[in-house]
Amino acid sequence: MNGRRILIATVIGLLCGLFCAYGTVTMEDPTFTVTSGMLASIVYNRVLIGFVVGIWDDLKLHPVLRGALIGAVITMAMSIMPIVDGAAIGGLTLIGFGIVYGILADLVATWATKEHR
Repeated sequence: MNGRRILIATVIGLLCGLFCAYGTVTMEDPTFTVTSGMLASIVYNRVLIGFVVGIWDDLKLHPVLRGALIGAVITMAMSIMPIVDGAAIGGLTLIGFGIVYGILADLVATWATKEHR
């Protein structure tokens, strides 16, 4: 297990979580109420994506596929409620961003921990 990879991917996840929470707060939808619990859940979810990307470097997939898979699977927990409640677009948007953040975290962590010659 590579501690540097875990740290880098987790920090990328935190930054993505803060960006995602900021985007949620600045949405202009009067029918959508943003709560502090929701924002905490968003940040936690993105940090978890980064952490899992960091610890799962022995999964022999290309970083884009590995990051996308991890991002989608972890974000499913957060997107089930909007999908079941009839806001499928909101749930699918969460999954889409989870995939992007997972790819970003994996690519950066893989690049930063690779032996450069």
